[in-house]
Amino acid sequence: MRTISIHVPPEIADSFEKADARDKNRVELYINAWLSETYSKKSANECLLDIMTKSSVEAKKNGFKSEMLEDIVEDLLEDDD
Repeated sequence: MRTISIHVPPEIADSFEKADARDKNRVELYINAWLSETYSKKSANECLLDIMTKSSVEAKKNGFKSEMLEDIVEDLLEDDD
């Protein structure tokens, strides 16, 4: 991956800088998906699949296990109640 810079309003930059790592990661995934769809000849589904595949490989490389994902999903579902 490479890093690019974009101009955003100050309040957006402030909010992003204050966000926790999970929220920043989520935003980066959304932006990557949008940029891929906009500038790629691939369909949105193909771009999303690519992102998901790359994320999965990276997660496994960093020791993330499926049980951990299940715990996160359960926590999220409990928070919605």
